[in-house]
Amino acid sequence: MISENDTPFELSNIKIPSKTSGWNLDAWKYVPKNKESGPPFPVIVMAHGFSANKKMGLAPYAEEFVGKGYACVVFDYRRFGDSDGSPRECVYTSEQLEDYRTVIAWVRQQEEFDSQSVILWGTSYSGGHAVSLASEQNLKLACAIAQCPYVGKAAKPPFGVFLKMSAYGIVDLLRQMVKREPLYISACAEPGKMGAMTTPDSIAGLERLVRDKRDYPNRISASSMFEFPFYNPSSKASKISCPLLLVIGERDELCPLDFVLRRVVRASKNVSESRTPGGKTDKALSFQQTLVS
Repeated sequence: MISENDTPFELSNIKIPSKTSGWNLDAWKYVPKNKESGPPFPVIVMAHGFSANKKMGLAPYAEEFVGKGYACVVFDYRRFGDSDGSPRECVYTSEQLEDYRTVIAWVRQQEEFDSQSVILWGTSYSGGHAVSLASEQNLKLACAIAQCPYVGKAAKPPFGVFLKMSAYGIVDLLRQMVKREPLYISACAEPGKMGAMTTPDSIAGLERLVRDKRDYPNRISASSMFEFPFYNPSSKASKISCPLLLVIGERDELCPLDFVLRRVVRASKNVSESRTPGGKTDKALSFQQTLVS
């Protein structure tokens, strides 16, 4: 077991006030111990995808980045992981985008970080957030990385399952309107079952990311599924104002490769791509292919 003294970075747990009074975003702050390249250090702001939290495999990415001289701030959205907020496990896209902006603003206020070298990283649904936020010129991002991003199109469930989920979603909306507990569905489920993600590799991918089942309840409010039709990061691709690297799995069954290429890569001269032979959760998604050069 590696002791903290043997690591090339200093790791601390921090709380960042969110836009909701009394709700804090829980985050890990990684700072390189090697002071030759800083401070201030370039900093990468990271969060996970749909229904996930930072305990699900983000630490190895942050450790790889910090080994290359970058600081990292890895956070959970409101309502997820160790962050505050209720009801739990409810996806509000606008809220998640706002949380990214909050953390970006926070890191710019820290003397140990280079305020002119703020980098955004996201995967899957948060990869879509990276695409969306890269188009916001006022954020003045140095660059962004979107791994296997959702950019407006995802695999659809069978029609019967779709109808059932829609009914559950409507009931959930009504329950929440009267301040009752949300109606939850599985976040990941076997193909043909009711869940937010039901491609053949969804369950296998989940098992790779979750070391302790207590860290991930595998549920999402049913009405969270209504976020997908109204969220289209690719519509902002032509406005991307900073270098954006897309790390794309060629066998990604959840976020189609051809749609990502057609709607994002070809939309802006600021976008470049790096492909891996695997899918969204395949081990072939190597760390080196996501590193900022």
